[in-house]
Amino acid sequence: MTTFSLKKDHFEISLFLCLVVPPVGIVLLLFIGWFNLHHVWRKGKRITFTPGLFLLCCMFISTICASIAMSNYSFFLVSALIMAYIGIYIKMLNNRLKILPLFKWGTIFGGIYFYCLYPFQKVLMTQTVLSYFSGTVLIGAAGINPQHYTRLIGSTYNPNFSVALLLLGLSFLLADCLVSIRKSFFYKLMLQLSAVCIFTHAIILTGSRAGFVIMLILFITFLIRWKKWISLVFLILMLVNIPLIVDWMPRSEQLFESAELRKEIWKNSFNLWQEHSLFGTTPIGFYTEYSSLFHEHVPHAHNMILGVFTEYGALGGIALLFVIFINGYKVLYLYFSKTKNKVHLDVFLFSLPVILLTGAFDYVLFSPQVAFLAIILLACWDLYTAKITLVNPRMAEITMGLIKNHSFLTSKNKKTSNN
Repeated sequence: MTTFSLKKDHFEISLFLCLVVPPVGIVLLLFIGWFNLHHVWRKGKRITFTPGLFLLCCMFISTICASIAMSNYSFFLVSALIMAYIGIYIKMLNNRLKILPLFKWGTIFGGIYFYCLYPFQKVLMTQTVLSYFSGTVLIGAAGINPQHYTRLIGSTYNPNFSVALLLLGLSFLLADCLVSIRKSFFYKLMLQLSAVCIFTHAIILTGSRAGFVIMLILFITFLIRWKKWISLVFLILMLVNIPLIVDWMPRSEQLFESAELRKEIWKNSFNLWQEHSLFGTTPIGFYTEYSSLFHEHVPHAHNMILGVFTEYGALGGIALLFVIFINGYKVLYLYFSKTKNKVHLDVFLFSLPVILLTGAFDYVLFSPQVAFLAIILLACWDLYTAKITLVNPRMAEITMGLIKNHSFLTSKNKKTSNN
């Protein structure tokens, strides 16, 4: 019988609270991250330097430098936040993937909880204190009457953050569905498919157009991993029925208007990055600098790559592109590898693109609640692919030998010509 104790399972409890009572869970995770980083530093423990850690360190350095360059020491709050992210990331690296099953089912539970919360959303939104603690208060949209607001917020303060967590939960479910199909666990599969239907409806209720498209991409990926010919048929049917799919898309009538607005924000964010190209503005400085330059209230760049470049400068942005390239290589390596033992591959194959795809049309990592989950996922992935190297050791050895031989011959020719 599994029992929980506060001392032993404080991280798991904090992760659960992060999804159910966000302010409490986020604060607990912050303290766990800071404490773990302090513990590692004080004990002088060895830290494995991974691509994810490289990105977080670059972001941390950017915030320190931006605070000094812009003479705004409130930006050090972002530095403190990233220190907590680093602490959680290192803790996960030492976890040996033990947290992954709990993380998966915790995220799935969170998605079902969001869906169950929806019928009570309007009532909760009118209760000021309760709505802040439950995460049902709407942040980032002023002047909206709660009684007229129909998009699913869950406990994330914003439908766009909610859809990111719902897509993560859906990706974990689809990966588990594949396992059930391969092992012929059909009763378990029926339960999983029921949960998939709940997540599908919940994603549509968020009113996120990007979430709707990403959900379809996840379904296509599922069919490719199951039966490639079925995925081809499904894709053809989708292409033939594009007008119908657009009609099904939430808030499709505002599609072009929203695209123009996003385009304007991206253009302004790029101009803002040019003003602070090296170290960025930090997430706190983005809002004030954007308002000062463009006289509009925009909290973030609504694009992950552009957002990181704007908030963490070229140092953080280039580090992010490097991490995307490295992880893209790792995904392709594992996908085409002939190794039969690919435990957890489908979990990462479905979930990692969610972070990248949601980041294409929004900047969901702006939310610490979403960022903590993304960091845990990235740490598990880095641990899972720790033995994969960019360069084959044998090829590297041959290349170094050729370079040495070339250097030796060049120096020998120079001596001969001098004589």
